[in-house]
Amino acid sequence: MRLAVEQRGVRWSWSALDLAIAGFSLTAVATTVLSLGQPAITPIGPIPILLALGAFCVAALARRPAPSLAWIATIGGSFAASSIPIDQARAADPGQLGVGPWLGLAVPASVGAIVTLGIAARYATRADRRLGRIAVPVSVGLFAWLVVACATTIGLIGTGQARADPEFTWIDVATAPIAGFVRFVVVVTTLGVLADVRAGYERARERLAGPPTTTAAAERAWALAVATIRELVPGQSAAEEASLAAERTRLAGDLHATVLPGLRRAIAEAESGGDPDVLARQLRTVDLELERLMADRWPVVLEAFGLVAALEDLAERIEADTSLGVQIDVERAGDRPPPTIERAAWRVAQLAVDNAARHAEASLVTVTVSVDVERLVLAIADDGRGFDPDTAGAVRAGARGLADATRRAAAVGAAIRIEPRPGGGTTVTFDWTAHRA
Repeated sequence: MRLAVEQRGVRWSWSALDLAIAGFSLTAVATTVLSLGQPAITPIGPIPILLALGAFCVAALARRPAPSLAWIATIGGSFAASSIPIDQARAADPGQLGVGPWLGLAVPASVGAIVTLGIAARYATRADRRLGRIAVPVSVGLFAWLVVACATTIGLIGTGQARADPEFTWIDVATAPIAGFVRFVVVVTTLGVLADVRAGYERARERLAGPPTTTAAAERAWALAVATIRELVPGQSAAEEASLAAERTRLAGDLHATVLPGLRRAIAEAESGGDPDVLARQLRTVDLELERLMADRWPVVLEAFGLVAALEDLAERIEADTSLGVQIDVERAGDRPPPTIERAAWRVAQLAVDNAARHAEASLVTVTVSVDVERLVLAIADDGRGFDPDTAGAVRAGARGLADATRRAAAVGAAIRIEPRPGGGTTVTFDWTAHRA
């Protein structure tokens, strides 16, 4: 159910959950004010009010990313707020207090109880998620019974017809929910929770669906249980989707930086009728890069021996595959920084050297590196044709390699500068400082 209201050209859409939160908040304020306006029969502590406020905040924040959590918080908050007038009404004796003051407590208590069970019933009877055929009759039946019980009790006492009768009559049946209100709320809320669990189970089963395997039944059941729990954790599915999207983006960047350049060089060599040995060497390089990506997505040398050794390995491969000379100048080689910093710096170096080989018409690239656990500065300078910083489009801001390098640097708190060199050429600088990051 969704209520739409149009005001001054703006269309406001209210879902059942929004209406439930609004009803809970209004009822909580009204019942609390009315009950506090009457003489206190039992001490009123701040805990129910604080719980109701906390539940309202949770429900308001979770109503979009985690609706099920918002429903449960709304039910719990409404129950906490209603407990104040309910406790007062249960402790009050209309014979000693008087019918008028008693009604001042009984009416807010009845309204709070009815609203609380009504929210729970709406949670359990959602059209898109309900527990089979049992949810609607049980929820609606218990809710209607509570309404009848509250109306009957208030009517009998308000008209002075209430009397002690040891015999079991229809009045006892009608007013039974007054004593069983908490159990009613628990039962109806459980129906809604079970419906959410079943929906999570169905989604998890779809995710794990595949061809028959030889996996033991216990292992499959455990995997299904874990997947169901992950489906029920608020925001877990969205986080997994975001993680997969980020992984695809990183993989695309890796392929662009490592595999595509080698393939393009091999294609160019084949199209120009070049030396078969050179073509075979270039294809072997591509094969090696693919193996590295499949194994760990990072060069083995970088992981095992650090950035300086990985840069030397990169220089050897570039010189073997192209006519470009690569010179490594190590200004400082202290303790290794975090792995994420090394990986980002190595990727920037790889992109810069590859661009110099493919686009800059350079003959020499000088890689200057200063690295320790707190600071890493990497500069890649080529003697190619460079660019004019005053010319629009001199550096392709939308180039995928540059965008990938910038993204990687920003992700680890580093900065990238791309500057023309005096006399021609380009310098790409990667600068990372631990305290600044």
